[in-house]
Amino acid sequence: MRRGGCGIPFLFVLWSCPLLAGDPDTFPNDPQFPLQWGMHNSGQLIAGEPAAGLPGADVDALGAWRVFPGAANVTVAIIGRGVDPHPEFADRLLEGRSFVGDLYDTLDSCAHDTHLAGIIAARRDNQIGVAGLIDRAFLLPVRTLDGCGGSSEATAEGIVWAVDQGAHVILAAVQFTEWSDALADGVRYAVDRDVLVIAPAGSAGADHVSFPAALEGCLAVSATDQRDDWSDVSNRGPEVELSAPGHAIWSTWVGETYGFQVEGRDTASAAAFVTGVAALVRSFNPELSAEQVRLILTITSDDLGVGGRDPLFGFGRVNAARALAGAPQPLIRFEHLLPLPPFLPPVVGSTLPIRIASSEEDVQVAHLVYSADGLSFELVPMQRTGRDIWSIRYPAFSCGTEVSYFFTAIDSSGVTHTDPLDAPNSLHNASVAFDMAAFEDDFERDLGWLVEGGDNTNGRWARVEPVGTVAQPEYDRSPDAGEMCFVTGQHFGGDPGTNDVDEGPWRLTSPLVEVNGYDAVIEYARWFYWDGAGVEDFLVAELSKDGGASWTLLETVSATGGWQKRSFQLSEVWPEPVQALQLRFSAADQPNDSLTEAGIDDVTLRTRRCAISPGDLNENGVLDSSDLAGMIECWSPSWEIAEGACRVFDFDYNFRVDLADFQAFQAGYGK
Repeated sequence: MRRGGCGIPFLFVLWSCPLLAGDPDTFPNDPQFPLQWGMHNSGQLIAGEPAAGLPGADVDALGAWRVFPGAANVTVAIIGRGVDPHPEFADRLLEGRSFVGDLYDTLDSCAHDTHLAGIIAARRDNQIGVAGLIDRAFLLPVRTLDGCGGSSEATAEGIVWAVDQGAHVILAAVQFTEWSDALADGVRYAVDRDVLVIAPAGSAGADHVSFPAALEGCLAVSATDQRDDWSDVSNRGPEVELSAPGHAIWSTWVGETYGFQVEGRDTASAAAFVTGVAALVRSFNPELSAEQVRLILTITSDDLGVGGRDPLFGFGRVNAARALAGAPQPLIRFEHLLPLPPFLPPVVGSTLPIRIASSEEDVQVAHLVYSADGLSFELVPMQRTGRDIWSIRYPAFSCGTEVSYFFTAIDSSGVTHTDPLDAPNSLHNASVAFDMAAFEDDFERDLGWLVEGGDNTNGRWARVEPVGTVAQPEYDRSPDAGEMCFVTGQHFGGDPGTNDVDEGPWRLTSPLVEVNGYDAVIEYARWFYWDGAGVEDFLVAELSKDGGASWTLLETVSATGGWQKRSFQLSEVWPEPVQALQLRFSAADQPNDSLTEAGIDDVTLRTRRCAISPGDLNENGVLDSSDLAGMIECWSPSWEIAEGACRVFDFDYNFRVDLADFQAFQAGYGK
């Protein structure tokens, strides 16, 4: 379809022109959406509030979604207290980092940032809970506060780390009262790398804006209530650029629930609204710079208070619909309808859909450009399968190949656009193999690990929720809602050292895991503490291929300072094929002269296979009832990619387990 007439400079006018991939003019089916007055204010009365809302005193989320619902092409980092894996966004919660305590403990430590995450990215139209502004965005949790408080130095480290991980927008959900050189350097680092940093102005009702919001380069946000009045707990000052709904905001909550934010956190919620709108605009046109997105948000805001910019509302309350209407439509936008696969099937070709949308006219030519040797690139034409929908056709690669690739599309002027934007400097990557889970254990269930030696007083291994001490983790390593892991000693309580490892070695051995001659990747997270006294102690990890008759050393671990994840390739341990494996961990304090503790969590063995029989999950040569149970479990919505063991049911190699695969399974059942 040909489009045109949208060449007006975007910073000065708003205009109406054809839109790309918009949602229909309907309310989302999320049952608690009527409580979200900040998204759509119809004048509803919010529980506990003395006055009804003012219709239209909102960010106009419905109007924005009619323009563009958001794509899976933007990552939002939330810096602060950590984010719990709520069902509304757990599938898009990336592995983050903690700069206080356990390295991988990014769970919400203050019942705070999980609420903000829902405002930004809760799944829309899933018939549960609430709706977020951009429900396909990826979330990157970065914990820099210990509990509800922390240092600006750790926050600065978190900002730098988030930038380096590819965040497009950063919500620095923290408030400090004093200047910090480190924090200023962190914000400058983000700005210099084209990342938009947004922060709350502060919720103390003060006449000064908190840090980092007050820093140059950071977008400071104040809060409004349901009648477009300024929230009196919000800080004010000349640095305020935007305001947004922040009072009595309903969103996701810790414990997989929902609720209003704690009183006095208004500007944090307001900053989350601005972050969601910024992510939506950047998703709409990925070619916009951070500074351009910032200007669009301010110029298209709804002016409140005195005319023009003021210390209460800034330029005005953010308006998502006006922001999208005021943003230039991209000439070409690549939208990944399914996540790009980390593994490609060997020997056979495979397909994956992608949307390549154009605001000027239909794309005529699109290519997959790949390199299988790291030296030269080859082109594979993509095929149009529908309006703006193209089929990526991955060639048949040899097993073990590492493939790098990018996409190209040519617009009506003959200009080539790429995904990633700066390709070939940045590339997508995939390994060629079937990646199958042979064993996965986050220790939330008893899968039969053998505990040997020790007792309740000298460091015996036990599967428990750990009791945090200076020598032992307070939380397990799992990024999901689990809480169990294997630890030594302190699971029986008491002070550090009361039940730590004495003598030993005390051992923890996995059940036997069949790998049937395939290469495998062994992964686990480990924690080890030694206080530096006496003879140095270690945690030892070993692997056996003969049922425990002999053991081969994987690693000897000294003090880790927190949870650390490790990965080993089986073929690098034993080049010859192995049929079954066992993994063993040993902790000791010999002689008994120090404080020693250990922990293990998230153990996985994943096989790398070069051949697979479609549908035959149990590998017995026939599609039977056991395989059918697996097929039903792996059935997923069309937007989910088939991973791990579910790949065996992907008969047509399109990375989905859908109706076509079920029909193919049905045709072969019993054969």
